[in-house]
Amino acid sequence: MKSEMLSIQNLSQAKAELKKLQIEDISISMMAPKAVFCVVKLYDVHPAAANIIKQEMLALGGEAAVERGCVNMSIESSQVVIMGTLKQYLRLLSKLKMQKGYFGLDDVVKELSKSIEALMK
Repeated sequence: MKSEMLSIQNLSQAKAELKKLQIEDISISMMAPKAVFCVVKLYDVHPAAANIIKQEMLALGGEAAVERGCVNMSIESSQVVIMGTLKQYLRLLSKLKMQKGYFGLDDVVKELSKSIEALMK
C-alpha cells in the first residue's frame, strides 16, 4: 500500500483523476465538484453580507472567516476568507442570488462568480 497527495485545481482535473477509477460517469459527475477545494478572499464586504456569507457557508459544511466587528456591526466593511469545495461554492452562489439587492450581495455574487468560473474549467 502507498498513498499520494493530489493537487486538484479545477473540475477537469477532478474528473480526470476520478476517471482513472472504475466507476460510472454519473458518479464522476456527482463527486468531481467535491474534489475541488478553494479558498477565496473578498475585500470591502458589508458586515451584514459577511455574516450572511458565514452563516450560509457553515450551513453548507464549509467555512468563512470574517472580521471581529461583523458580529456587532461596529465596522464599515470586512475582509472575508471563504473555504469550501466547488460544490459548496455553487450552492452558496445560489443562496446569495436569492438575497441580491441587500448589503452589497450583488457585488459579492459577481466577484465570487468570477472566482468560481476559473474552477469550472
